[in-house]
Amino acid sequence: MATGRPDIVDIGQAQLTTVTWGDGVPELIMLHDGLGSVRQWRDVPADLASATGLTVMAYDRAGHGNSTPIPSQPWPADWLHHEAVILGQLIDAVGAESPVLVGHSDGGSIAAILAANGGTIQSMVLLAAHSWVEPMTVEAIADMCRRANTIIERLVPFHNDAAAIFEAWSGVWVGDSFSGWDVRPTLKSIGVPTLVLQGARDEFAPPEHAVATAAAIGANASFQILPSLGHLLPHQAPELIIETIAEFVESQRFTPRERDQPDM
Repeated sequence: MATGRPDIVDIGQAQLTTVTWGDGVPELIMLHDGLGSVRQWRDVPADLASATGLTVMAYDRAGHGNSTPIPSQPWPADWLHHEAVILGQLIDAVGAESPVLVGHSDGGSIAAILAANGGTIQSMVLLAAHSWVEPMTVEAIADMCRRANTIIERLVPFHNDAAAIFEAWSGVWVGDSFSGWDVRPTLKSIGVPTLVLQGARDEFAPPEHAVATAAAIGANASFQILPSLGHLLPHQAPELIIETIAEFVESQRFTPRERDQPDM
């Protein structure tokens, strides 16, 4: 993993680990998946900084990676909304002005919630994000629970307490209190350009999930279904994901009016 600039940012009772590639304040912020961390992005943030020319920051949500506090029970039913509030506070704390957000899975859900609630961002890329609880998602996570020891063992190198993270994450997803979670009615409030990406072989949701997410956002959104890919898009096809994000970011650098102005 290419070396970035580490820091710790205090947000309320949480101490969040951040890593930044590039100079100055973050212009693009990356949100990891439900069992993820900064290190699990591997070289994607560094390569994305090189491809876009933007200063890129990734961070560990509380309990993930080296961030605290460590959870002691399943996340509450409103956990994604709580994380969206923290994201907004983190953006302010690091001085980011209207950043691009790139969120994977649960991280994409958090980014979408912030955008729907009026967060000041420039644009957004959602990688296999969730907008409601699919039966397919719950079934996949229930199957993971039956293999918990093996999965936790794989997570140990990336988290201070891998077992606590797995139990907090899986516990909320398979719990009854979260079964009715659905943010589609609020996504129409998103007013920034949004690209929704999903693998055609995603293990946690069918391709129609991305189509419905983009439709709920409306005219500001577009979607792409990526053949032969599953849920872990940044791991399975990092070069494709970086190229796709970079092309999207470049397309948003100028407004149509600015593009039409003659060179002076």
